[in-house]
Amino acid sequence: MLTSFFRVIKFSFQDFFRNFWLSFVTLTIFILALFSINLLIIFNVIAKTAIASIEGKVDIALYFKPEIKEDQVQNVQRYLQSLMQVKAVDYISKDQALESFKNKHKDNQQIIESLNELDKNPLGASLVIKAKSTNDYPVILEDLSDPQYNNLIESKDFDDHKQIIERITGITKRVSNGVFVIALIFTFISILIIFNAIRMAIYTHREEIIAMKLVGATNWFVQAPYLLQGIIFAFFSLVISVIIIYPLLGFLQPYLALILESDFNIISYFNQNFAMIFGLEFLGAIIINLLSSYLAVNRYVKV
Repeated sequence: MLTSFFRVIKFSFQDFFRNFWLSFVTLTIFILALFSINLLIIFNVIAKTAIASIEGKVDIALYFKPEIKEDQVQNVQRYLQSLMQVKAVDYISKDQALESFKNKHKDNQQIIESLNELDKNPLGASLVIKAKSTNDYPVILEDLSDPQYNNLIESKDFDDHKQIIERITGITKRVSNGVFVIALIFTFISILIIFNAIRMAIYTHREEIIAMKLVGATNWFVQAPYLLQGIIFAFFSLVISVIIIYPLLGFLQPYLALILESDFNIISYFNQNFAMIFGLEFLGAIIINLLSSYLAVNRYVKV
């Protein structure tokens, strides 16, 4: 049994190197399939991180009319804090708003002088609302549309954030779908090429197979080298994919840190999820290769 096992391994590697160029093409296509899958993973991780970063900065700013009293604003604050969709509500008084406005425009002497000439504070108090989820903001805005609250509010600042999130989400979906289709195409091509590679290998050795069958070789012994060859394709294509992906991650990381304005590290993400990402890819590669090899062998082993 052990002798048969070593012979299977020997025959597998002999066929792999005997048809080197066919093996090279098969490996190349499968590497492209795995590479496109990893690109899809990278893009989805970056997109989710970018959206999470933007969502963390999203809030609703309610600017109250200057004549609205402080206790009225605080009543609205208490109401908002009672809503299950609201995470936090920060109160900014009229004086704080004026001080912040002055600091923001401290280099504009004309604005500062205009403010000093006024008898009273022209700014109203405001509330900054943080929701538990971006999906909760429309619910909060709908609650604020009640006349008893809406009549107190001069303006609401939210639409710009909403449009940015919707735009990024739309782009993410379109690009993800495109990369997914490319990955499927390469996977389908890989199956066809592996199938044809195994079939050509079997056709080349058809006389040997006939002789093996005549001397009593089992179907398993005839099929095993070609099935093992499929596992070899899966292993080498995954190893080469890992070798390609990590330098790419190293190249992307400085740009991601700059664009995302966060401490997110794409290399650390892949390191932490290495077993899951590449383990599942290896398992998928083995299944695809074994399926292709089995279909080819099962058809020609009855020679």
